[in-house]
Amino acid sequence: MKKLALFFSCFAFCILYNQMVSAQTTVVRFTVELPGQGISQDSAVYLAGSFNGWSFQDENYRMKRIDGTHYTLDVPCFTGKNYEYKYSLGGKKHVEKTADGKDVANRKFVSAKKLKIKDTVAAWNVPAPKKEVPQNPLSGMLTEDQIKKMMQLKDSVTQSLAPVVPQLLVVVQKIATNILVDKPDAGLSKQYNAEVTGVVSQLLGTVTDVLMKITAVLTPEQKQKLRDAMKGSSNPADFFNIVTDSKLTPADK
Repeated sequence: MKKLALFFSCFAFCILYNQMVSAQTTVVRFTVELPGQGISQDSAVYLAGSFNGWSFQDENYRMKRIDGTHYTLDVPCFTGKNYEYKYSLGGKKHVEKTADGKDVANRKFVSAKKLKIKDTVAAWNVPAPKKEVPQNPLSGMLTEDQIKKMMQLKDSVTQSLAPVVPQLLVVVQKIATNILVDKPDAGLSKQYNAEVTGVVSQLLGTVTDVLMKITAVLTPEQKQKLRDAMKGSSNPADFFNIVTDSKLTPADK
Protein backbone atom coordinates (compact mmCIF):
# COMPACT_ATOMS: atom_id res chain seq x y z
CA MET A 1 0.00 0.00 0.00
CA LYS A 2 2.83 2.36 0.86
CA LYS A 3 4.55 1.55 -2.43
CA LEU A 4 1.36 2.38 -4.33
CA ALA A 5 1.01 5.76 -2.55
CA LEU A 6 4.67 6.52 -3.26
CA PHE A 7 4.16 5.66 -6.95
CA PHE A 8 1.20 8.06 -7.33
CA SER A 9 3.09 10.80 -5.53
CA CYS A 10 6.02 10.46 -7.89
CA PHE A 11 3.69 10.34 -10.87
CA ALA A 12 1.91 13.55 -9.80
CA PHE A 13 5.22 15.29 -9.22
CA CYS A 14 6.44 14.32 -12.69
CA ILE A 15 3.29 15.72 -14.32
CA LEU A 16 3.61 18.98 -12.37
CA TYR A 17 7.32 19.24 -13.19
CA ASN A 18 6.70 18.67 -16.90
CA GLN A 19 4.05 21.41 -16.91
CA MET A 20 6.43 23.83 -15.22
CA VAL A 21 9.21 23.02 -17.67
CA SER A 22 6.94 23.27 -20.71
CA ALA A 23 5.56 26.67 -19.56
CA GLN A 24 7.57 29.27 -21.43
CA THR A 25 8.72 32.36 -19.60
CA THR A 26 9.87 35.70 -20.91
CA VAL A 27 11.03 39.05 -19.62
CA VAL A 28 8.89 42.13 -20.14
CA ARG A 29 10.64 45.51 -19.93
CA PHE A 30 8.66 48.38 -18.41
CA THR A 31 9.67 52.01 -18.82
CA VAL A 32 7.63 54.80 -17.24
CA GLU A 33 7.74 58.59 -17.53
CA LEU A 34 6.80 60.48 -14.37
CA PRO A 35 4.78 63.71 -14.19
CA GLY A 36 6.23 67.21 -13.83
CA GLN A 37 9.75 67.33 -12.45
CA GLY A 38 9.57 63.68 -11.42
CA ILE A 39 10.67 62.71 -7.92
CA SER A 40 13.79 63.21 -5.83
CA GLN A 41 16.71 60.84 -6.25
CA ASP A 42 16.15 59.14 -2.88
CA SER A 43 12.48 58.37 -3.65
CA ALA A 44 11.28 55.14 -5.25
CA VAL A 45 8.83 53.96 -7.90
CA TYR A 46 7.29 50.50 -7.63
CA LEU A 47 5.51 48.24 -10.09
CA ALA A 48 2.62 46.23 -8.63
CA GLY A 49 0.34 43.79 -10.40
CA SER A 50 -0.96 40.29 -10.81
CA PHE A 51 2.62 39.12 -11.44
CA ASN A 52 3.61 39.85 -7.80
CA GLY A 53 0.32 39.42 -5.94
CA TRP A 54 -0.37 43.18 -6.06
CA SER A 55 2.31 43.98 -3.56
CA PHE A 56 2.71 47.77 -3.79
CA GLN A 57 6.05 48.02 -1.99
CA ASP A 58 7.84 44.86 -3.06
CA GLU A 59 11.57 45.62 -3.21
CA ASN A 60 11.92 43.01 -5.95
CA TYR A 61 9.71 45.24 -8.10
CA ARG A 62 11.33 48.54 -7.25
CA MET A 63 12.08 50.25 -10.55
CA LYS A 64 15.55 51.42 -11.57
CA ARG A 65 16.12 55.13 -12.02
CA ILE A 66 17.17 56.28 -15.48
CA ASP A 67 16.88 59.99 -14.68
CA GLY A 68 14.60 62.27 -12.66
CA THR A 69 11.51 61.46 -14.73
CA HIS A 70 12.18 57.98 -16.17
CA TYR A 71 12.34 54.58 -14.48
CA THR A 72 12.60 51.04 -15.83
CA LEU A 73 12.25 47.42 -14.69
CA ASP A 74 12.47 43.95 -16.26
CA VAL A 75 9.71 41.63 -15.04
CA PRO A 76 9.69 37.84 -15.61
CA CYS A 77 6.31 36.62 -16.90
CA PHE A 78 4.74 33.53 -18.42
CA THR A 79 4.45 33.92 -22.18
CA GLY A 80 0.96 34.57 -23.55
CA LYS A 81 -0.62 35.27 -20.17
CA ASN A 82 -2.86 38.25 -19.35
CA TYR A 83 -1.52 40.57 -16.63
CA GLU A 84 -2.70 43.73 -14.89
CA TYR A 85 -0.58 46.31 -13.11
CA LYS A 86 -0.17 49.84 -11.73
CA TYR A 87 2.62 52.19 -10.73
CA SER A 88 3.09 53.36 -7.14
CA LEU A 89 5.37 55.49 -5.01
CA GLY A 90 5.18 52.78 -2.38
CA GLY A 91 1.95 51.61 -0.77
CA LYS A 92 -1.55 51.32 -2.15
CA LYS A 93 -2.44 54.86 -1.03
CA HIS A 94 0.21 56.39 -3.30
CA VAL A 95 -0.73 54.86 -6.64
CA GLU A 96 -0.92 56.71 -9.93
CA LYS A 97 -3.89 58.99 -10.68
CA THR A 98 -5.30 60.78 -13.70
CA ALA A 99 -4.35 64.41 -14.29
CA ASP A 100 -7.60 65.52 -12.62
CA GLY A 101 -7.06 63.30 -9.58
CA LYS A 102 -9.32 60.37 -10.48
CA ASP A 103 -8.53 56.68 -10.03
CA VAL A 104 -6.63 54.96 -12.84
CA ALA A 105 -7.98 51.63 -14.09
CA ASN A 106 -5.58 48.70 -13.94
CA ARG A 107 -3.20 48.72 -16.88
CA LYS A 108 -3.26 45.47 -18.93
CA PHE A 109 -0.97 43.53 -21.24
CA VAL A 110 -0.44 40.08 -22.70
CA SER A 111 3.11 38.90 -22.18
CA ALA A 112 5.21 38.07 -25.23
CA LYS A 113 8.86 37.64 -26.03
CA LYS A 114 10.87 40.86 -26.17
CA LEU A 115 7.81 42.88 -25.16
CA LYS A 116 8.63 46.45 -24.18
CA ILE A 117 6.01 48.60 -22.48
CA LYS A 118 6.28 52.38 -22.23
CA ASP A 119 3.87 54.24 -19.94
CA THR A 120 3.33 57.76 -18.65
CA VAL A 121 2.04 58.56 -15.17
CA ALA A 122 -0.14 61.69 -15.20
CA ALA A 123 -0.21 62.29 -11.44
CA TRP A 124 0.26 60.60 -8.06
CA ASN A 125 -2.17 60.14 -5.22
CA VAL A 126 -0.23 62.23 -2.76
CA PRO A 127 -2.58 63.88 -0.23
CA ALA A 128 -1.80 67.49 0.55
CA PRO A 129 -0.19 67.92 3.94
CA LYS A 130 -2.54 69.00 6.66
CA LYS A 131 -2.16 72.58 7.72
CA GLU A 132 -1.29 72.84 11.35
CA VAL A 133 -3.50 75.30 13.15
CA PRO A 134 -1.33 77.30 15.56
CA GLN A 135 -2.41 76.86 19.15
CA ASN A 136 -3.55 79.92 21.05
CA PRO A 137 -0.70 80.78 23.47
CA LEU A 138 -3.27 81.36 26.24
CA SER A 139 -5.01 78.02 25.71
CA GLY A 140 -4.80 75.88 28.83
CA MET A 141 -3.65 78.83 30.96
CA LEU A 142 -6.90 80.69 31.61
CA THR A 143 -9.48 79.81 34.22
CA GLU A 144 -13.08 79.32 33.21
CA ASP A 145 -13.94 82.59 34.96
CA GLN A 146 -11.29 84.47 32.94
CA ILE A 147 -12.58 83.06 29.66
CA LYS A 148 -16.15 83.96 30.60
CA LYS A 149 -15.21 87.58 31.38
CA MET A 150 -13.22 87.91 28.15
CA MET A 151 -16.11 86.61 26.07
CA GLN A 152 -18.46 89.08 27.78
CA LEU A 153 -16.07 91.94 26.95
CA LYS A 154 -15.88 90.73 23.37
CA ASP A 155 -19.67 90.90 23.11
CA SER A 156 -19.68 94.38 24.63
CA VAL A 157 -17.22 95.76 22.08
CA THR A 158 -19.29 94.27 19.26
CA GLN A 159 -22.38 96.03 20.58
CA SER A 160 -20.48 99.30 21.07
CA LEU A 161 -19.12 99.31 17.54
CA ALA A 162 -22.43 98.44 15.88
CA PRO A 163 -23.66 102.07 15.58
CA VAL A 164 -20.18 103.53 14.88
CA VAL A 165 -19.49 101.70 11.62
CA PRO A 166 -22.64 103.04 9.85
CA GLN A 167 -21.67 106.57 10.95
CA LEU A 168 -18.26 106.14 9.34
CA LEU A 169 -19.82 104.90 6.11
CA VAL A 170 -22.16 107.92 5.98
CA VAL A 171 -19.23 110.34 6.28
CA VAL A 172 -17.25 108.44 3.63
CA GLN A 173 -20.23 108.72 1.29
CA LYS A 174 -20.37 112.48 1.90
CA ILE A 175 -16.66 112.81 1.09
CA ALA A 176 -17.06 110.78 -2.10
CA THR A 177 -20.04 112.89 -3.23
CA ASN A 178 -18.13 116.11 -2.64
CA ILE A 179 -14.94 115.13 -4.48
CA LEU A 180 -16.87 113.82 -7.49
CA VAL A 181 -18.35 117.18 -8.39
CA ASP A 182 -16.54 119.43 -10.86
CA LYS A 183 -15.49 121.86 -8.13
CA PRO A 184 -15.26 120.16 -4.70
CA ASP A 185 -16.17 122.39 -1.77
CA ALA A 186 -13.02 122.93 0.33
CA GLY A 187 -15.09 123.89 3.36
CA LEU A 188 -17.13 120.69 3.18
CA SER A 189 -13.95 118.62 2.73
CA LYS A 190 -12.54 120.11 5.92
CA GLN A 191 -15.80 119.48 7.75
CA TYR A 192 -16.06 115.87 6.57
CA ASN A 193 -12.42 115.18 7.47
CA ALA A 194 -13.14 116.39 10.97
CA GLU A 195 -16.20 114.11 11.15
CA VAL A 196 -14.12 111.11 10.02
CA THR A 197 -11.49 111.92 12.64
CA GLY A 198 -14.17 112.07 15.31
CA VAL A 199 -15.73 108.74 14.32
CA VAL A 200 -12.37 106.98 14.06
CA SER A 201 -11.33 108.41 17.44
CA GLN A 202 -14.54 107.08 18.96
CA LEU A 203 -13.88 103.70 17.32
CA LEU A 204 -10.32 103.46 18.63
CA GLY A 205 -11.35 104.66 22.06
CA THR A 206 -13.94 101.92 22.36
CA VAL A 207 -11.54 99.19 21.21
CA THR A 208 -8.72 100.42 23.46
CA ASP A 209 -11.00 100.56 26.50
CA VAL A 210 -12.19 96.99 25.97
CA LEU A 211 -8.68 95.64 25.34
CA MET A 212 -7.45 97.24 28.56
CA LYS A 213 -10.28 95.59 30.46
CA ILE A 214 -9.47 92.24 28.84
CA THR A 215 -5.76 92.40 29.69
CA ALA A 216 -6.66 93.40 33.26
CA VAL A 217 -8.17 89.92 33.58
CA LEU A 218 -4.80 88.28 32.81
CA THR A 219 -2.08 87.35 35.28
CA PRO A 220 1.53 88.58 34.79
CA GLU A 221 2.53 85.13 33.51
CA GLN A 222 -0.31 85.12 30.98
CA LYS A 223 0.61 88.65 29.81
CA GLN A 224 4.20 87.52 29.27
CA LYS A 225 2.97 84.58 27.21
CA LEU A 226 0.89 86.96 25.13
CA ARG A 227 3.82 89.37 24.64
CA ASP A 228 6.03 86.51 23.44
CA ALA A 229 3.34 85.45 20.93
CA MET A 230 2.97 89.00 19.60
CA LYS A 231 6.73 89.33 18.92
CA GLY A 232 6.42 87.07 15.89
CA SER A 233 3.15 88.59 14.67
CA SER A 234 2.87 91.07 11.81
CA ASN A 235 -0.91 91.38 12.00
CA PRO A 236 -2.24 93.92 14.54
CA ALA A 237 -5.54 92.00 14.68
CA ASP A 238 -3.77 88.95 16.14
CA PHE A 239 -3.82 90.46 19.63
CA PHE A 240 -7.59 90.90 19.60
CA ASN A 241 -8.10 87.47 18.00
CA ILE A 242 -5.99 85.75 20.68
CA VAL A 243 -7.71 87.29 23.69
CA THR A 244 -11.23 86.85 22.27
CA ASP A 245 -10.81 83.35 20.89
CA SER A 246 -14.01 81.41 21.57
CA LYS A 247 -12.05 78.11 21.34
CA LEU A 248 -9.83 78.87 24.31
CA THR A 249 -9.56 75.87 26.63
CA PRO A 250 -9.48 76.43 30.39
CA ALA A 251 -6.55 75.40 32.55
CA ASP A 252 -6.63 71.99 34.17
CA LYS A 253 -7.87 72.13 37.72
